[in-house]
Amino acid sequence: MNLINPKTPKRREERTVSAAEVEAFLRQHPDFFQDQLDLLEILKIPHPCGDAVSLVTRQISLLRDSNRQLESQLNDILQIARDNDALHRRIHQLTLTLLDATTLDDALGGLTWSLHEYFQADFVTVKIIQPAIESPITGLYVPSSDAGLALFASALDSGSPRCGKPDRREAKYLFDGNASNVLSHALIPLQHAGFKGLLAIGSRDANRFRAGMGLHFLGQLGEVVSARFASLLAGRT
Repeated sequence: MNLINPKTPKRREERTVSAAEVEAFLRQHPDFFQDQLDLLEILKIPHPCGDAVSLVTRQISLLRDSNRQLESQLNDILQIARDNDALHRRIHQLTLTLLDATTLDDALGGLTWSLHEYFQADFVTVKIIQPAIESPITGLYVPSSDAGLALFASALDSGSPRCGKPDRREAKYLFDGNASNVLSHALIPLQHAGFKGLLAIGSRDANRFRAGMGLHFLGQLGEVVSARFASLLAGRT
């Protein structure tokens, strides 16, 4: 006799859930385990070293790695901020030194001293192209027709500072007898209200002024120096 009640519904066939479906579900419901904390105690996932660890342990490990990376990035940002703040203070001190100068000679001396004192410059050279001046400082004034200025035509035309290793001719023109000791330099065009010139800062350290380094502060330095020199040469204090 058939004891099966024909009205009894047939049991649904069990279907295996694929790994892809599980992954898709968890991606759509990242907070799923908040209400299934007991599952976290039994879940195991492979560890890079071959052992099995709980999901919680693995997540904690990943969070710690992420926190270390964020902490390192934050420290880098803070260090950059400190360096920039220190640089602002040095430029401020240099500006005050130039403002205290009442003659061009005083300003040149104050500039050289400040660059040595605040910016660890080994060599400093200033070339004045305009206006024409008389000065006891050898090589300070060079007319625009001077052939050596062709080496710096691109910098003078653009008005933008540049850094890097000077070639032999540039180093000789700017630093003369110290040329062989200059392994890197910053070249800063000076232009303000009819004043035109060049400021070159040389270093014995090949990495002190690198091509591609930030030029914002060098540009500010050039503006400060140009404005003060132009004022002094125009007879204003």
